[in-house]
Amino acid sequence: MPVKYLLYVNILLKNNVTIHYDIAKELKVKKQEPIAKFLKDTIEQNYVKIKTVDLKFDIPALKRDMESRTSLVMAKTFKK
Repeated sequence: MPVKYLLYVNILLKNNVTIHYDIAKELKVKKQEPIAKFLKDTIEQNYVKIKTVDLKFDIPALKRDMESRTSLVMAKTFKK
């Protein structure tokens, strides 16, 4: 799933420290690829220390994009 649908990520470590990464704010100044690479690297490097990872998705944006893409596919499929 593209990073643009994430609002934020909370990584809770076993020592009860929470790392909050605001994706929506970062997307204003960075592209999706560096953000995704940072998240992947952080999770892989600290895998043993991580207790939970919470992801908050932008559901309205995801729904809007899914509906528009479905409409495009349906229009191409059933065009006269």
